[in-house]
Amino acid sequence: MKKPGTSKPFLFGMEQASHDFSSPDSLGKNIFTNAFPIAVAQYLSNYRKLCIPVIKAKCEQNAIFTEHELASWENIIGTDPDDAHFLFEEIYSGFRRYTDNDPNKSDLVVADTKGNHCRPFEVKLVVVPNSQTATRSHEEQSCEIVVRPPTVEQLAFSLANSYGAERRTELLDIITDCLGRPMDYQWSNESWMQSRIIKVLKAANKIVQRGIDLQTPFAITAIWRTVGQKPILEENAFDVFVWTDMAFLQLFTDKIKERGDGVARNITRPERSVVWLVSALFDYAAQRTLNFSKHHSQITYGTQTDKAGSFAGDVPLKHLKSQEFYNPRIKKSELENIVMKEAFDHLMPERRLDSTLLIQHIVNLISKGESE
Repeated sequence: MKKPGTSKPFLFGMEQASHDFSSPDSLGKNIFTNAFPIAVAQYLSNYRKLCIPVIKAKCEQNAIFTEHELASWENIIGTDPDDAHFLFEEIYSGFRRYTDNDPNKSDLVVADTKGNHCRPFEVKLVVVPNSQTATRSHEEQSCEIVVRPPTVEQLAFSLANSYGAERRTELLDIITDCLGRPMDYQWSNESWMQSRIIKVLKAANKIVQRGIDLQTPFAITAIWRTVGQKPILEENAFDVFVWTDMAFLQLFTDKIKERGDGVARNITRPERSVVWLVSALFDYAAQRTLNFSKHHSQITYGTQTDKAGSFAGDVPLKHLKSQEFYNPRIKKSELENIVMKEAFDHLMPERRLDSTLLIQHIVNLISKGESE
């Protein structure tokens, strides 16, 4: 935790964090890519006084889709942003009630001034456009969101937490009604499960439909827009979005919908991830404990289990498209308001983001008539 009175942090709004953001060590890839989206949100909220787009699941006539709602950053994180403590790679205390084991760490846990955990988040930092959409028209350009199994585990815990322990049996009824006899399922047998994937999708959708009023903020996605694949920021360069747990699940269920009624082909990674999710939630609902690692290790379908899904092009665009996505609200000239000038000496130009930020910083200096 950064101590009061030490030097100014490299990133906006990161005075109270589990990393010392006045140290060059905080600019390493794994720390910086999780912290930069939070600095963008802090800047939008605390300096620009703007709300954050929240991607929420909606349901009409049994059809699930997503919509954007603007919400204050304070309501999203559950505490005053000026006093919030940002704890990176921390176990969220609220998840402990749903398991007999230790939950895995969240990318970020937001705590209040007393140290009480307010909200856990998964954090994604993505560039627009990705290589697949770089030659498209501006409004058709998109990004790629790569999801690892720990995020699916966090999603399982978040859904259990959204329903709450008191509605555990409701989850059990939903899954049992959709799957038939889930206790008899051969979850790890791919050929057996191929004909049941649509039932698993039905269970995931019913969890959303019945819990639409329960969804909670889950993932933070910050975007930075470049001119095609060049390391040059667009004029409107940065913004941030928050997904609820039930909206984020749509990335996976959208891919299952493409299967249709066919059952012959192999189970894809996104489909397997929903199998992990639903089977883990069934065990939790039936046995009062969520043990995701068991399902992750046993349900492999002959594919490496280090990736849960990769969503690019039209899939994320369907949920992210908005004026904030097309024209992010933070301009490239505001870069030094988020990343302090002293930080640029410690960035690593071989990384695409660092290189782009460094080039833009030099351009900003020149345009302001400044010199190093």
